[in-house]
Amino acid sequence: MKNKIFAICILLFSFLEATSIQTSKEVYLPQESIDINVTDMLGDKQDWIAIFPVGSDNSWGNVLKWNWTKGIINGTIKLGNLPRGNYEVRAFFQNTYILEASYPFTVEGAILNSKIDSNQSKYTVNEEIQIQFSGMLGDPQDWIGIYPSKSTNDWANVVAWKYTLGLKEGNLSFANLPLGSYDIRAFFQNTFTLEANSSFIIEEANIVEANKVSLVPSKNTYEPNELIVVNYDKMQGNQTDWIGIYPAGSSYEFKNVISMKYLKGDINGSLSLDGIIPAGDYEVRAFFNNSLTQEAMASFSVLDIPSTSTMYEDAENNVSKDWIHVAGQYNMSRITPGFESTGAVRFQAYWLNGGTYNPTEFHLLFNHNKKEKFLEIDMRARSNPHFNFGLIVSTKQGKRIVIWDSFFNHNGVGGKIVPPHIKESNGNIILNNPAPSDYHYFGSRNTFRHFKINVEKTIRYLEPDNEIISIDRFVTTGGEYDNIKLSLY
Repeated sequence: MKNKIFAICILLFSFLEATSIQTSKEVYLPQESIDINVTDMLGDKQDWIAIFPVGSDNSWGNVLKWNWTKGIINGTIKLGNLPRGNYEVRAFFQNTYILEASYPFTVEGAILNSKIDSNQSKYTVNEEIQIQFSGMLGDPQDWIGIYPSKSTNDWANVVAWKYTLGLKEGNLSFANLPLGSYDIRAFFQNTFTLEANSSFIIEEANIVEANKVSLVPSKNTYEPNELIVVNYDKMQGNQTDWIGIYPAGSSYEFKNVISMKYLKGDINGSLSLDGIIPAGDYEVRAFFNNSLTQEAMASFSVLDIPSTSTMYEDAENNVSKDWIHVAGQYNMSRITPGFESTGAVRFQAYWLNGGTYNPTEFHLLFNHNKKEKFLEIDMRARSNPHFNFGLIVSTKQGKRIVIWDSFFNHNGVGGKIVPPHIKESNGNIILNNPAPSDYHYFGSRNTFRHFKINVEKTIRYLEPDNEIISIDRFVTTGGEYDNIKLSLY
């Protein structure tokens, strides 16, 4: 009888003390480490837990991640992150493959693209080191540490560190580091699994100053759409060294770049960047070798100036007196003001040589407008199946004739559109651009369409470092026009 009671007690005790294992949650992201809670382990130093693909047997070849329990009976053990999939965490005693407990879980969701960077690559001993991070997990125990370069991720090598306080992106600062080369490293959930890293150097002040990249905008403030000219020196000379414009205070991620250019191996020089940006505060930043580690930064602003416009032809009462007949059979008498009471002007194209040559040319004087660099125009192609229009412009690189030609688009009907290109003719440099200026593209010959063209951007597409001094004339070989004007933006 005593033996039976003893056996029943052992069975009841075993049932009450059954080992259990469970992950902290049922679904993890690919970046997350796996938190595993165990209870009632044997307490042997060779008790162990492991992660297996769901449905697999307990063979060692199926183990994806594992660790000893180090003699704990109850507690939490972390194992590293896993790719998307379905898994089981399993518990074993005393280095055997006899399963004591298991629990299923899943890894799913997007892979985070973690990034970390310092605001410059070289510092002096007393400079504050600004760190920008993004793509973190958002766990309160995500952390960033500074290590000596080439050291392992062991805690003993950490020079300085901070938690990210649950932020997925943000800024941290560090100070008072000694001379040396360092890595900034990002980790999730208090682990030592590296998610992102970058490097910087702390040098003597005189060494840093002697090697410091110089980056100076031509002005501190620009008007809207004004070309941003930047002078630079002491770049590294890589083909992929680059300079870009960012909104002031934005992170270094490439998605924040407004305009940029590669230096193509130049160590010093001057470059122009598009000023096609709204009013606000900006920073121009220099980087080596296609990296996002800033070497130099300078600030500038774009002023909030109300847009202005200058009307040169509205054809409400008569044709402007600033029209000039330059060439072609049809003289000024062929300009028809108020055509069909629409308040527009009409120019008749005159095609020769089987429709391959049109000598018609009229100019509208713009009186050397130095400020407004957007062309606005209403036009239609009711009586002219093909024509072009354009501008005569004074630039830093000399006179330019900028043409928008329907033939470069018309060739694209069933064929290939001719891209923008430069042509020299009779001593003139002509910047040709495709344009929907014929009835194939208007949809209806009776419909006026409004066009607004950024002239400086058009010129810089073919001549990136050129800049407008003034817009001098509007030119055309035909078509019907209304409300021809130049606007600030």
